[in-house]
Amino acid sequence: MWVRSDGEELTRKIVDAWNASHDNKIELTVIPSPQMVTKFATAAAAGDVPDILSIDLIFMPDFMKAGFMTDITDQMKDDPNIGRVSPSHIKLATYKGRLYGVPGTPDVSVLLWNKDLFRKAGLDPEKGPTTMQEVYEDAKKIRALAPDIYGYYIAGNCGGCNIFTVAPMMWATGAHVVPTSADDEALRDGDIKGVLEILHKMWTEGLMPEAVRGAGPSEFHSAFYPGKLGMFAHGNFQIGLIKNKAPNLDFGITFIPGLKEGQVSSFAGGDVISIPKASKHAPDAVAFLKWVMTDEPQVEVYAKGNFLPSRTDLVNNKYFKDNPKLIKAAGAVAIAETPWTFHFNDMVNDASSPWLKLIQRSVFDGQTDDALTEAKKRMHEIISEE
Repeated sequence: MWVRSDGEELTRKIVDAWNASHDNKIELTVIPSPQMVTKFATAAAAGDVPDILSIDLIFMPDFMKAGFMTDITDQMKDDPNIGRVSPSHIKLATYKGRLYGVPGTPDVSVLLWNKDLFRKAGLDPEKGPTTMQEVYEDAKKIRALAPDIYGYYIAGNCGGCNIFTVAPMMWATGAHVVPTSADDEALRDGDIKGVLEILHKMWTEGLMPEAVRGAGPSEFHSAFYPGKLGMFAHGNFQIGLIKNKAPNLDFGITFIPGLKEGQVSSFAGGDVISIPKASKHAPDAVAFLKWVMTDEPQVEVYAKGNFLPSRTDLVNNKYFKDNPKLIKAAGAVAIAETPWTFHFNDMVNDASSPWLKLIQRSVFDGQTDDALTEAKKRMHEIISEE
C-alpha cells in the first residue's frame, strides 16, 4: 500500500490494526506528498503499482479517466456501510456512474483559535469568530499582545493548503472557484475579491508573521503548536495532532466563515483508498476496503485517535460525545465542498499554479484585480486541455 506523507499518521494506525488481526499483512510505503501524483502516474503507465493506493481524493477524476483504477462497483454494491460514509469521497471516487474507491482519511477544514491568547486579548475564549471581519478584528487585538505573537497564519507557498483553507471563505460568500469543464468559468460569483482583500489587509498590517510568505506544508502544519498564533484555518486532524504535539494548548474549533454572518463553508479533503488496475492482490485489497468501513477500525482507530471517521452514522458514538471538537468537525461535512474536476494539480497544487499565484499576488502584493484576471484565463486554458 502507498500513502502520501500528509496521510501517514492515521493510515499507519489503520494498517497496524489490520495487520494485528489478519494473516495477509499490508506493507505500507510513504510517498512524499508533492511526489505522489507523478510517482503513481509513472508506476501506473509501467504497470508496476502498489496493490492498494491511498491518494488525495481530488486527483481521483484524472486517474479514473486515465483507466488506472479498478472498478469496485459490483463488489461494494451490497456492502452495508457504503451508504454511510462521507458523500464527498464517494462523489470524487465515482466516474461515469461507477465506483473506484472508498473514503480513507477524511478531512474537513475548520478554523482553530487559541483560547489562552483570546483571554489575554480580552476576547471571549469560548466564541470563535463568525465573519472574516471578526477574524481581522480579533487578530489585531491578539497581535498587540507581544512582538512575537501573531493573529493569523496562511501558507503563502502552498496551493493545496490554500484551496483547503481560503477557498471555503470564498465558497461561503457564494463563489465558484475551480472550473469543472471548459465551458465553466473559474473564480466567479460571490465575493472572492473581498476575501482576498481582507487577507491582504491582515498581511500589510503585520497581523501575520513575515514567514508566511514562504511557508509550505511543513511550516503550516506546525504553526499553531508553540502557542504564539491566535487563529488559523486547518484540518480536523489537528485535534489529534495538537493533543500529541502541544497537549497543554487550549483551543477551540469552528466553521470557516465568509464575509457576512451566517456564511460558512469547508473543504472536504483527505484520501480515497483505491485499487490500481494492475494490483496483484485485488481480492485481498477489496477485503481491506470493506474492513476499513466497519465499526472496529472506525471506532477503535479513527474516533479513539481523535480522527474523524469516514462513517457519518457514528457521530452519536460515545467517543464522539466525549469530544465536542470532533462533533463540530463532523458537522462541517454537511457544509463542505470538493471540486470534481480534471487537471486539479495543474490548476491548484502545482508550484506555478494559477491558484497559488492568485493568492500570492493578491495577499502579499495587493494586485487582486490583475491576479484574478490572469488566474481566470490560465485556469480556462488548463481545464480546456485534453
